[in-house]
Amino acid sequence: MTWAVFRERGAQVKIGSFLPQSTLSSSCEGPVGITVQVLLGLIVIFLGFLIARLWAVSSRGLRYWMPAWKFWWPFLSGDLKIVMSKFNEFNDWEASGLVGVGGMQAAIETVKLFDDLGLRRIGRKMDIVYHDQADGNLYESNIVCIGGPDANSVTKLILTKVDHTFSPGDPERNEVSFLDTKTGKTYDPEPGFDHGLIIKTRSPFNERRQMLVLIGNFGYGVWAAARLMSSKQFLHHKCVRGGRSFECVLRAKVIKGVPWELEIIDARELST
Repeated sequence: MTWAVFRERGAQVKIGSFLPQSTLSSSCEGPVGITVQVLLGLIVIFLGFLIARLWAVSSRGLRYWMPAWKFWWPFLSGDLKIVMSKFNEFNDWEASGLVGVGGMQAAIETVKLFDDLGLRRIGRKMDIVYHDQADGNLYESNIVCIGGPDANSVTKLILTKVDHTFSPGDPERNEVSFLDTKTGKTYDPEPGFDHGLIIKTRSPFNERRQMLVLIGNFGYGVWAAARLMSSKQFLHHKCVRGGRSFECVLRAKVIKGVPWELEIIDARELST
């Protein structure tokens, strides 16, 4: 029996032609027989590659899905809009507007996460829109807002409708720290560290839809918030496992321009 073995991201697939080697050699002689053997080999290779790919994709999805299916399930109920921040105050320098690197990296992490969860495989659409180009149909979809109220008007609107206790600073006063309105504690960026904020809630504009808001002191914090959502620390948190509306503050160490060592500092359930 002929076999092909494939390995991808820890997955091992062993698939055979299910024909004894003696049968192949006796029945496939000459040029035609060689062609048949080559075709059978190519089919085995293709099937093995396909199964390995499917296993790798499904295993990544299950890693996010199994511990926190109550959290993610509502986000698969409809299409998804990722609403990006954009700075328009520099239009004299760049007419199309400016987007921070941290925000773009957060969008990439978010797209990858929902692809691993299978959003598009079940026929849902996922689009990226800039906050100043969103139309009235935005709230028919589940939403992930990237960026704080200083650069994302949709984030600013959502924060006025949600009863949250971790509050980003006032953009009119150029405040980047987060304030815990319960305790008065502030979370300020430090040299080599940044903070992120995640708010998950039912949409205040459409009760059938969900919203995620990702904010940072700076761009590193919003990037860290997006990365945290695929971590064991986040997926096994009691608020996430329970599928509840909640808010959490996280801290990240910035190493060579990338947020690492992500840590949830505090998390609270929200009343909806």
